[in-house]
Amino acid sequence: MTQDLRILHEVQQCDLEIAERQKALSALDSGEELNGNIASIEEELAQIRQQREQAEAQNLDYELELKTLQEKRERFQKQLYSGSVSNPRQLSDLQGEVDMLGREIGKIEDEMLELLELLESTGASITQKEAQLAELKEQLAKVRSDSASTEDRLKGEISELETQRRESAAKIDPPLLRRYEQIRVRAGNVGIVNITGSMCPACRIALPSETIKEAKAGRVGLTCDNCGRLLYWEQPEED
Repeated sequence: MTQDLRILHEVQQCDLEIAERQKALSALDSGEELNGNIASIEEELAQIRQQREQAEAQNLDYELELKTLQEKRERFQKQLYSGSVSNPRQLSDLQGEVDMLGREIGKIEDEMLELLELLESTGASITQKEAQLAELKEQLAKVRSDSASTEDRLKGEISELETQRRESAAKIDPPLLRRYEQIRVRAGNVGIVNITGSMCPACRIALPSETIKEAKAGRVGLTCDNCGRLLYWEQPEED
């Protein structure tokens, strides 16, 4: 019957290793955080591009308006200095128009200067964001590639362990295997422990000497009075 316990302990080791790999699978980086950062930067980039497009459109409007005003002022200036107008009042009116147009032209030129600064700043921001975006996408691709590779490896190891477990479990007396499963479910995936001294390795409580004696004798179904796990004695081989 000691053989059953030894094989059951092998099943337990398989269960622990399977759980370890399943935990590693669930902890794999899916790139969710990076993907969120990418989405955030893409949104910012779209807003900056829209702002730049609006500035470019406004600048074009200003250019057309400026050209119209400059042509209009040039016509008035020609009339003013051509000598074709001699009436002082008309000359004063023409000068007033020229001055007014000059102020409007100056105002538009100031607005265009501000737009130019905005275009330069948004252009720099777009370049920066695009570089940042490219870097994050490269990081995401690597994370996903590494994650996929690790996932394939872990799933392969789990499959091998599950096969090994099935083969070992098939050799165990069914009632003992069922009892192990029941204990394992309620005891944190540990249904049997290998004792080599005076304490239960799972709960670290001292075991009665009679329990240790029975474990050494290979009694099947022996459990720890404290944690309820199955006990199995196998003294480590000395070097």
